[in-house]
Amino acid sequence: MRKTTSLYILKEIVPIFLIGLMVFTLILLMDKILKLIELVVNRGGSLSNILMLFAFISPSFLIITIPISVLLATLLTFGRLSSDSEITALKASGISLYQLFVPISFFAIGTFLLVSFLVFYGLPWGNRGFKSTLFVLAQSKTDIEIKERIFSDTFSGLVVYVDRVPIQGNRMEGILIYDDREKGQSNTIVAKQGFLLKNGPDQDIILRLRSGEIHRYDPKLHTFQKIKFDTYDLKLELPKTFAAIEKKLKDKEMSIDDIEGKMKEVKRMGGDTTPYEVEIHKRYAIPFTCIVFALIGVPLGIQPRRSGRSYGFILSILILIAYYISLTAAEIFAMEKTVPPLLAGWTPNLLFSGLGIYLFVKAANESPSKPIVWLAEALDFIQQKWKRLIEDV
Repeated sequence: MRKTTSLYILKEIVPIFLIGLMVFTLILLMDKILKLIELVVNRGGSLSNILMLFAFISPSFLIITIPISVLLATLLTFGRLSSDSEITALKASGISLYQLFVPISFFAIGTFLLVSFLVFYGLPWGNRGFKSTLFVLAQSKTDIEIKERIFSDTFSGLVVYVDRVPIQGNRMEGILIYDDREKGQSNTIVAKQGFLLKNGPDQDIILRLRSGEIHRYDPKLHTFQKIKFDTYDLKLELPKTFAAIEKKLKDKEMSIDDIEGKMKEVKRMGGDTTPYEVEIHKRYAIPFTCIVFALIGVPLGIQPRRSGRSYGFILSILILIAYYISLTAAEIFAMEKTVPPLLAGWTPNLLFSGLGIYLFVKAANESPSKPIVWLAEALDFIQQKWKRLIEDV
């Protein structure tokens, strides 16, 4: 009987979880889709580039949408069982709420392990792959932008002019470059030939110049230098779009070991390690939200109400808003050194775990919390008023 009940609950919760996961992930990806497509189209990429970018950024969204989907699935599953009086029937047959939580606990632990894998392994892999793909697109952009007899300012601090490109983007002839990347000093570079190199160990884009001269002027010293060279490697900075994305991913792509190593280095130099400590504790705390949301979702889901499944959606949003506010507040306090960094990531989990245990015990003893009952009644009232308003229109 208990095994059959457990399988029945799992069959109820898994489809809802998968649908919620798909919907929430698409919602978060919505504003990224057009940007990624535009980025790839403008950079001369292909459909495979788009798919790869989506695959690489998916872990950063899944660690958010999986816990949200657990909360929604738990609320809707137990809400449906409660509204159809199946919870009452199961209790009458001798199955307690604690026993009904057993399959939910296995489901929550499974999602906890999945999110843990994504946090510790999937997220660094995805961010590194995303940056690597951007470099490939940036290198393609370099080939496209360097054209014959056109001044190109694609690269920050450089203006490049090429007289002739026998092989587009590879070998160039008659090169003139104005370089003002160094403050208070400008260089004018002239070369007979140039080649684009894309296989550097740091994925840098190098323009190798042959048979040329560097004309350097220093306004402070009022000096002029002329330097001849046979071979000169000029590092081309990435276009601003890619440079900004690279900078944004720089810290997030680090694994836990990388963050700890960076923290030791900063500490040895006498710097502030609080941001790194906060990030580490947040990484460890994120997977536990699956268990916390499952724990709080069961007692909230079985509350008596008339508002149907919309109750689960609305309550999910309210819980997520409250969780995000507590997480943000804890992080701000930790950054200001008002509380230890440990509490930055764990405070919301501790608060909501305590609330979940309290509500669960109250629900198991069939003495629901009055504030929760009032909330359910308020949602019922709002929904009824909304339905009447729509019918009148």
